[in-house]
Amino acid sequence: MPVVQSLEHHAPFRVGVFNMPPFAFRSGGGQWSGLAVTLFEHIAKSSGLRYSLTEFENMDEAINAIENNNIDFAAIAIDPTPEFELTMNFTNAFEQSGTSITITKHTHLPLLNLIESIWQSIIPRFVAVVLFSIVIFGTIVGLVERRKNTGQFGGGFWSTVGEGVWWSSATISTVGYGDRVPTTKRGRFVGGLWMFIAFAFTSILAGLLSSVLTVARINSQIHTSTDLMRVKCGAVLNSAAFVDGENMKFDMTSYTTLDDALRALDRGTIGVVLGESVRLRWLMNQPKWENLIMLPTPIVTLYSVFPVSSKVDPQTLDVLNYHLLKITDSKEWEAMRRLFLGDQS
Repeated sequence: MPVVQSLEHHAPFRVGVFNMPPFAFRSGGGQWSGLAVTLFEHIAKSSGLRYSLTEFENMDEAINAIENNNIDFAAIAIDPTPEFELTMNFTNAFEQSGTSITITKHTHLPLLNLIESIWQSIIPRFVAVVLFSIVIFGTIVGLVERRKNTGQFGGGFWSTVGEGVWWSSATISTVGYGDRVPTTKRGRFVGGLWMFIAFAFTSILAGLLSSVLTVARINSQIHTSTDLMRVKCGAVLNSAAFVDGENMKFDMTSYTTLDDALRALDRGTIGVVLGESVRLRWLMNQPKWENLIMLPTPIVTLYSVFPVSSKVDPQTLDVLNYHLLKITDSKEWEAMRRLFLGDQS
């Protein structure tokens, strides 16, 4: 097995950092902390790498320093973009990320918007499957029972089917009138099977309705990423979220920081904020943004990486990636994530 070379004899790394919680921030003692900073510290310790920190005011300054080779590495998390690929290198990914949507909460939901939300969801197709199943199982039970249970399912073909569908409808609604009950072994087998399926159907339908109503109540204007083309969107200038918004032809307004964009959203200046998923999720837990909420599904899925100067040689980058993968594949990494990101389930 080949021995991975350490970096203890490598020249000290110049590492950039700036305030970017939960990835990088100053702790109560004034020391730098955060998920990205702590992960880099573990990589440096594991590889024997020496380093010094250089502080920056914002991402633009840190990215410019990387691109101009004024620093070797930045202990922050970025979403790799084609533009970044032209001017710098990246480590392997260490956190799933992407571009997510933040909007204002709406407590009132007009009836027409409610109907539209349900119609545009998967619910109509699911209801069609349920209705089809009611007919099928009702017909089967009726035909199985018609000869030996003539009092409940007897008569002509259509009469038998009608009685069977009535029974399956009463069963799935959990009303259970008891006026129609299979008595044969085959009929009870099919009936029992239908009870389990019907229970699953009702549970799934309840979950779907709850999900659709929750998202619709959050914001009656935003259902899909296409709807974002009708509202003014904000994002941090030159961020991956801003690039994603421009590529999707959204009406984009740029801001210096994500907090600036969220304040504009809270004031009603813009209708949507696009941002990096992990940061937005972390910010939404802060009381000052209680009027805002992040939609659960990102419009673009990416992975957070460390930016690295193009002057860092490939062998050194390989060593960094080896130790990064070794750490992120450990239980210690999961504890780190829970410490800075909370429960992500």
